[in-house]
Amino acid sequence: MALKTILVAVIVGVVRCPDVVFGLHREDVKSALLQVVGHSRIPELLEGALGERQQQQQQRNSTKCDLQLQAAVDSMMNYSTGLWALPMFDAWGKIPSGILQGNFYELGSYEECQKFTHYDRKLEAEGQMQGRYCQLSVPLQMKPLGRQETEEGIDFNVRGLPTGSRQLGLTIGTCFPDSCDANQLNALLNGTFSTLFNSSSAHFTCESHLAAIGAKEIVAIIIFSLIVGLLVVSTVYEVYTMLSGHREPCRTLLIFSLYSNGVKLFQMVPRPSADGSQKSNAIDCLNGIRVISMVWIIFSHNYMMLTMSPLNNMLAMYDWVTSYHSMLVLASTVSVDSFFLLSGLLVSWSILRELDKNRRLNLPLMYLHRYLRLTAAYAALILFSVSLMKYCGSGPFWNGIVTLMSGSCETYWWSALLYVQNYVNPKKICLGHTWYLSVDMQLYILSPLIVYPLWRWGRKFLIAIGCLILVSMGSVMAIFLIENIRLAFVAAGTGGADRMSLTYYPTHTRMGAWLIGVILGYVLHATKDRQVEMSRRTVALGWILSLGVMLAIIFGDYPLQQPDTYMNHSLVVDAFYESTNRVVWASCLGWIVFACVNGYGGPVNTLLSLSIWQPLGRLSYSMYLLHLPLQAMLTGMVKNSVHFGDVDAVHKFWGDFGLTVTLAVVWSLLFESPIVGLEKILFGSLRKSGESKKSVADDKSSDVATDSTASLPQKQTV
Repeated sequence: MALKTILVAVIVGVVRCPDVVFGLHREDVKSALLQVVGHSRIPELLEGALGERQQQQQQRNSTKCDLQLQAAVDSMMNYSTGLWALPMFDAWGKIPSGILQGNFYELGSYEECQKFTHYDRKLEAEGQMQGRYCQLSVPLQMKPLGRQETEEGIDFNVRGLPTGSRQLGLTIGTCFPDSCDANQLNALLNGTFSTLFNSSSAHFTCESHLAAIGAKEIVAIIIFSLIVGLLVVSTVYEVYTMLSGHREPCRTLLIFSLYSNGVKLFQMVPRPSADGSQKSNAIDCLNGIRVISMVWIIFSHNYMMLTMSPLNNMLAMYDWVTSYHSMLVLASTVSVDSFFLLSGLLVSWSILRELDKNRRLNLPLMYLHRYLRLTAAYAALILFSVSLMKYCGSGPFWNGIVTLMSGSCETYWWSALLYVQNYVNPKKICLGHTWYLSVDMQLYILSPLIVYPLWRWGRKFLIAIGCLILVSMGSVMAIFLIENIRLAFVAAGTGGADRMSLTYYPTHTRMGAWLIGVILGYVLHATKDRQVEMSRRTVALGWILSLGVMLAIIFGDYPLQQPDTYMNHSLVVDAFYESTNRVVWASCLGWIVFACVNGYGGPVNTLLSLSIWQPLGRLSYSMYLLHLPLQAMLTGMVKNSVHFGDVDAVHKFWGDFGLTVTLAVVWSLLFESPIVGLEKILFGSLRKSGESKKSVADDKSSDVATDSTASLPQKQTV
């Protein structure tokens, strides 16, 4: 009976419950809940703390926080008051179970605290009371995890934590009147709670009140509303002209049309099958590579966000790291180099075709086209992040996640829109994943300096490109050795930021894969009119080596990631792996593209060239922009501890992926497709011949033009 009473009390969790619940009287439910809440001695502790605080403030007036806390404690200590404060204390977290498995979070009931409100006319001085959610951080007096410095040297037999801090501690959700802030609560903590926790480092952090809508929020609402309004008007106009049948609609007025742009977005153009005698002008396999790489990135970031969640089994991460399948996530950064390869390939291919045709480049037009195509959707996301994102959710970690994602955008939005933040503010990237755009744009700006000499002097200039690749690889190796950087997942808290800013974000350390793409584009351009003949032995050897080396790159990272042994091998191993794996990966992927283009792809080319990849390929830029902010927002809205496991991660991934694709469709129709229409108006005189033919190549160019990782070949070929 007692257990049943407690369970009902916990499930119901309200004070104003009916007189009888599941056969139990209301007072029985409240008494059982009071026992559960009172077991933590929260009211008694607060009463003692308030007593001490009142003695310290005898010569000063009590604050509103003191009065409201005292009223809440009196309610709990005196049944005659109706126990109106019971929901506030019920929202407190309790000491969690499974601490030895890494369960350091007991977040309580965030929503119960937020919904708590009370007003009593007898307590006019206290005023209306609402709940404010706070977190109590209690450092644990335990030997921290991670490699330990000892008198004998370094002990490598201790597991490490993949965070910047090695200090273990409990995070317990609490609920107080909203008149109390963290400073006032910490004053109470220092008086009474510190003796309970036997720690002077315990402290409260409280959720701040959501700021009122200001000027930038109003501007953002107006801009987004205007764009949505244009979309509605343009769509209605097109539908009306189609139904009336009186006249052809004005193409200028269809720029924002949901119907026209939607048809183009989801259009799938059948690709002619290669018969081995005629070479297609399309590189059909790029769509499949692009989409699969994008899915891989979203999948890996899904795991990253899961590790940032309040886990109830944190130590399970280390068992996961020791499994070989974890390398599919930990070594997934090479998926970015797949995009660099595609970008270099398309830039080289497009510029070489333009030079063959006109023997010169219109650089202002080329750069303007690129900037417009990428910046509209990107700028819209930055605007949303700094203005409206904070109003889109709530949770114990919501404010921290929003600050993590968009806090730097308040200061460095300009460097983001100028595509220089990988050098200007590498440790405070606005929308952290968009570092790639800076690198890609910088390489695109520099591309004529590399591709033009390649067109002018041919193979002779390949030596110079090879030297640039070696310089890029050498710079990575030198930085690793000089800065003593390790690759291990558990070493991310020691020099992790330096590793990202020194070797992961800079253009000069990431250009190797892009330059491989430039070489591949040159080779494909040089052989565009003929099939490259290769023997079966050569083809088989190429496929075996490329696939084998790619698998070796993924799983070769395994010994470098092991928590207990990653320091056992020389630093040179980490430096060599990191400086070579990206270029080698791009080279192997380049072979796959080369084989597919020349008719040696077999079932791989059939898979990568499926028409189904075309719509997803057009969405890939918006997917790239939106996926990480979306995943971060979903993480910030978590209100309970989360279990870490592969099944949980895969299940979460499909939800993230579905939402990402859905929002990408909306984002593309709002901010990408209209830019394509505007460009046709601005640069229409240069494109009439290409558009009048309605060729498959025109459709193909739109397939790749909306992808941030592509080089937007449409701007050079028209």
